[in-house]
Amino acid sequence: MPTPSSSSPPVSVAAKRSTRGGGHGVLWLRGGLALLAGYAVAAAWAAALARLLPGAAADTALVATMLSFVVYTGAAIWSFAARSSARAAFGLLIAGALGLTIAWLLRGGAA
Repeated sequence: MPTPSSSSPPVSVAAKRSTRGGGHGVLWLRGGLALLAGYAVAAAWAAALARLLPGAAADTALVATMLSFVVYTGAAIWSFAARSSARAAFGLLIAGALGLTIAWLLRGGAA
């Protein structure tokens, strides 16, 4: 039985790999962003949330730490979901800077 012919020539596996743009290097970069930058973003937001939430210091620190796991998960997802590695890094940088700014603006007296 004859197979239908397509209008485009078959593409080799090597050509497919070269058009994907980076391969394993991009995966390692995004994994590093998810691990390291995601941790930094989560830590910044844990500090900010501990100062934002009402209540006793121990309670707010505990709740902020638990919420930072959600932030860390979101940061890790973002690092793989962004269109490019540069956009992922920029987004994580903005999120971390925002968290640090909030924590710095709401800092208490000398500790």
